Amino acid sequence: MADLKITELPIIVEANSTAVIPVVQNNVTSQITVLDLTNEYIRKAAHSVISVSTTQTINLSTVFSVNIIIVSVPGLTLTLQFPTSPVDSQICQFTTLTNTVNLIAGSGNFNPSFAGAPTAGFSATYVYHEADSTWYLIG
Repeated sequence: MADLKITELPIIVEANSTAVIPVVQNNVTSQITVLDLTNEYIRKAAHSVISVSTTQTINLSTVFSVNIIIVSVPGLTLTLQFPTSPVDSQICQFTTLTNTVNLIAGSGNFNPSFAGAPTAGFSATYVYHEADSTWYLIG
């Protein structure tokens, strides 16, 4: 096969576990398989921290999947607005800390809904399914 620029290579959307990926490490070009690349060592998650002290609508992050909501006053009512233009399989997770809060689901379809009055430490993880425009609870 002739040498190709990266932009000239065919596009794939899924790689099997034996697929090889080139890696430049310490100025040496090597290879790693997808299986080895997906080993989890230190897990990191970009996240947003939102502090609230009044009843309000909270727009969950459209950039990060993890949203931490620190509730400084018990009994607040918070409307959680999930991303309004999600991509298929997008994850949106939130947790409410410090105090009990009343949650209202913003616009969108949720199965099942998270609305209610959870205690401090409540957490929910949803995945977006584009085919039926629904956020499904997965954790």
